[in-house]
This record gives sequence, structure tokens and C-alpha cells, in this order.
Amino acid sequence: MNNDKFDKIARYISFERFEDICSKGLFLANVTLFDDEQEGYIAVKSMFPNIDNRSLKNIEIMKSYFYVNSWYTGEEDSKAMRSRYGEICIETSSEQLKNICRRYGENNPTHNIIIAKIQYVNPSDNKIGNKNPNWEWDYWCEKKNNPQCGYNFCSIKTLQGLFFKYDIFSYEKEIRLICDSFMGNNQGVAFKNAKNGVRIPFNSNFLSRIVLSADKFTLMKDRVEEVLKKYGYESEIVCSNL
Repeated sequence: MNNDKFDKIARYISFERFEDICSKGLFLANVTLFDDEQEGYIAVKSMFPNIDNRSLKNIEIMKSYFYVNSWYTGEEDSKAMRSRYGEICIETSSEQLKNICRRYGENNPTHNIIIAKIQYVNPSDNKIGNKNPNWEWDYWCEKKNNPQCGYNFCSIKTLQGLFFKYDIFSYEKEIRLICDSFMGNNQGVAFKNAKNGVRIPFNSNFLSRIVLSADKFTLMKDRVEEVLKKYGYESEIVCSNL
């Protein structure tokens, strides 16, 4: 992330998703499950407007090897994010996120972890594919320095495409946590992909604060406290100013 450090990053989720991640860990969804069909293609189509259908099909296949979890970096609470993603806002820091990713990478050497700030671009920009993704490679996995595990055209362009979004989504102020199960498995040969996502566990102090919607604070506070107590987490619970 170009050494950017965010003292606060946030994720907006429903109560059901909140209980799910407290019981099982952060969920990184397979890219093929995303609603946005342009995921993974923005940079490729810009740099290679005449790309053939075979390459596009291979990129679609490559997308199944990548898993994503997104966080909001805005300093202020976001009504738009609450409205779209959920009434519960969980907060942590970029350092805490890196720490749990390190532990996951050490225990899962065939998965590489990349964290990056999304770059928001105009759809009319025909130089998107020449931009450098603002990413930070994981540094605990030795595989990344192994020339036998290099990316091919379709894999690197798929990965690159995951760090660009059209500017209509700029309000999301997103950083992405991406798990790559392709490179660490000798270009995917050893990986049988039958998963909708992967889980990254976190420790008891990972959630620094939980911000609840003002109109649901009284109703939800007790339920959130019950979940935290049940799974052994500690976190401050506050009411949103929105």
C-alpha cells in the first residue's frame, strides 16, 4: 500500500455477517461470485482493446483462483456504505489487518496475500492498463521470488484488474485484501478449486470498535455484545453520529 498506514479501516456488514465472521473469521469471497461482471477486466480491456475471446475466457478461469475482502478507509462514517452493505460497522487498523494476514500466510504457504488501495478510474481513460497497481505484496511467502512460480499473461492481468474500479464507486474508498491461490501452487496445477471463499481467523483484540446505526443502536447493542462475549472478543460499541 505504498507504506500507507490507516489508523482506522472499517467494514460495513449485516448482523448475520457480523456473527458469521466472529465465529469463523474474515471471509474472502471468490471473485467469480461478485455481482460486477467487470471485476478483473478493466485494465485488460484498456491495454488490449482487441484481446481475443480465448484470452478473455482464460482470465475468467483465472478469477476462480482469487479471493477478496474489502475495507473502507474514509475518516468519517458513511451513510452510503451503511445503506449498501450493512448497519454494523466494524473497525480495526491496517497494521492489525497485516498482522493477521502474516499469520495466515505463515500457516498457508500455498496462498499469497496482497493488500492494495483501489485506484478509481474514468471508463473513458484508455491508459488504465498502463497504470501500476498500488499494491503491497506479502513478504512472508518465499514463493514470490521463485521464477518457477511466475505469473502468466492471464493471471497477472486478472490480478492487476482487481485493483482498479470505475470512479462511480469512489465513495467506497476501498483497500482490498486479496488471497491468491494460483501462484503458490505451481501455477494452479495442485489446487482443486471448489471453494466459495477462504477464512482468515483473527484474535480477540482485532476489532477495535463497533459503530452501530443510530436508529438501531438500542435494538442491536445487546445482540452485538452477546456475540462478542460468546466468541471471546473485546470491542468498544458506540452509536453512529449519522
